[in-house]
Amino acid sequence: MAGDPKSQVWLTSALTESDVPQALTLCFSLKRVFTCRKIGVIVSKKLTNELIEFLYKGFDYLFYLEEGLNTAKLKEQDFVKLFPLTLKPFEMCVFLSPTMLAVKNCDHIFEENRNHRSPCHLLRDPARTDLFVIRPSWKVFEDLMKDLMQNSETDLETYIRGKRKTNAVVCRPLADSYSHLLSVESLPESG
Repeated sequence: MAGDPKSQVWLTSALTESDVPQALTLCFSLKRVFTCRKIGVIVSKKLTNELIEFLYKGFDYLFYLEEGLNTAKLKEQDFVKLFPLTLKPFEMCVFLSPTMLAVKNCDHIFEENRNHRSPCHLLRDPARTDLFVIRPSWKVFEDLMKDLMQNSETDLETYIRGKRKTNAVVCRPLADSYSHLLSVESLPESG
């Protein structure tokens, strides 16, 4: 069913030890503003079991980043932003950088974007990839990997910026109307 909160998920990532407190802070900020959606985290297999346990306690879902699918050899921090395209159990995912915080309830982002036909589009600055709305699709994922491989791109933001110049981008930008809901201020590094 379109718009069903059970088929939609907030996602972030924890690829390094320093990402874990940031991801948990984002998770708790979404819960603090009473999100109706579940919250998931994509993790690297490099994290210790202890850190994974901390993440299990905070998040509803934990997904291991499947590096074997990274046929374009993207940097891990870029590949994790496209990985949600493979999460077919969900109708829609909103991927947030772990450095973001929810300061107000943002669930309407799902509702406002449910009719977009694009499988992946950016909110905020089209050259930045800190917030994606994603409709999981293996075909789009495979097509992006092939295109990234053929173009020998290693940086996702450079790829998107280049595609925008030629109007051939799969990730369409939307108006920056969510800045009052989400903060992209960097969190302090854990000590």
